[in-house]
Amino acid sequence: MAEDQARIYLYGVIRDVGDLVLDVPPISGDGVVYTIAHRGLAAVVSDDPQPRYEVSRRNVRGHQAVIDGVMRTTDILPTRLGTVLPSARWLVEDFLEPRCDGLGRLLDRVAGRVELGLKVSWTDLQRVMREIVAQDRDLRALRDRLSRRPAAATYEARLDLGERAAKMLEAKRGRDADELVRALAPRAADVHRSDPISELMVLNAAFLVERRRTEAFEAAVQDLDHGSGGRLGFMLAGPLPPYNFVGLNAL
Repeated sequence: MAEDQARIYLYGVIRDVGDLVLDVPPISGDGVVYTIAHRGLAAVVSDDPQPRYEVSRRNVRGHQAVIDGVMRTTDILPTRLGTVLPSARWLVEDFLEPRCDGLGRLLDRVAGRVELGLKVSWTDLQRVMREIVAQDRDLRALRDRLSRRPAAATYEARLDLGERAAKMLEAKRGRDADELVRALAPRAADVHRSDPISELMVLNAAFLVERRRTEAFEAAVQDLDHGSGGRLGFMLAGPLPPYNFVGLNAL
């Protein structure tokens, strides 16, 4: 275990459950993962000789393996990769002590729950654009008028058409995303939505779901997939640590 002034690597915070036995190595590959307890909480840590960790496949796997191991035993408030603290004393006095009540409330919030990540995308953007144009009489009429005139003579009008279509596409993205969330939210304790990361993406969200209800949630996603008739593609990841619901890295 680290001396009071030696750096330590923090994986997350759990309820103090006594000695934590994990059959996984720390991210550094040497030593053991252990806990430092304080007022009913325990920080999951390992001794850390490095000041920082690069985002690499090896480091991501090492960090996640420890968190996954803890999740098999108890609930955890996970930290992001590379959370290195100056010392065990700093961990207790500057992190755990002033945050004990808040960390306890967060652990209550995620107790018995996991995160499921869902990304939903349109499978055919041109099909979506055709649907948008077909449903808007003015846009359809403008498109038809421009199609009968030379492109050089209608440059500004075509720009206007493109801008109007883009705004309508964003509005449709929002409606489709809201509809998906409304269908799934009753099966989750909370929802965290992030911005789409591609032009095709409709929904980029994380759902906080009770462990015992993950299969029901997955079945609901499958129903939405089948109901879309191939118009939407679904990618469901998890169970995952509740990264999007704890905000633990504001150290």
